[in-house]
Amino acid sequence: MDNIQNLIQLMQSAISPIILISGVGLLLLSFTNRLGRIIDRSRYLAKEKENGNQSEIIPIQINILYKRGRILRTAITSIVITMLLASLMILLILFGYFTNWDIKFLFLGFFIGAIISLIISVILFLTDITISLKALKIQVKGFI
Repeated sequence: MDNIQNLIQLMQSAISPIILISGVGLLLLSFTNRLGRIIDRSRYLAKEKENGNQSEIIPIQINILYKRGRILRTAITSIVITMLLASLMILLILFGYFTNWDIKFLFLGFFIGAIISLIISVILFLTDITISLKALKIQVKGFI
């Protein structure tokens, strides 16, 4: 019975990193969708320019979209690092259980790294939103 209680505690300990992975997965989905839209819009604008559209806004918009794409790429990388560290935390929990090694400092380091990486990705997400609103302002300048 004691062995089952230890296993239950082990599973409870592994739940938090799993929930972190699930929540961060939704952010990753949002980021990749935004990146996909940026890529599609950039291709559309590049084709417009190739077809002879002489609007002076197109190169400005393409530059802004490229900058946003780089920011989102970094945010996606940061989110993936968060997921990787959370996955490593689960492995550490299992490793610590079966080896009886003291892994709390390594676990804490992975947890802090995951949270810092998550914070970075959210800041980059906010940066992307700010830049996209500035791009919208350029596009609709005569209508506001």
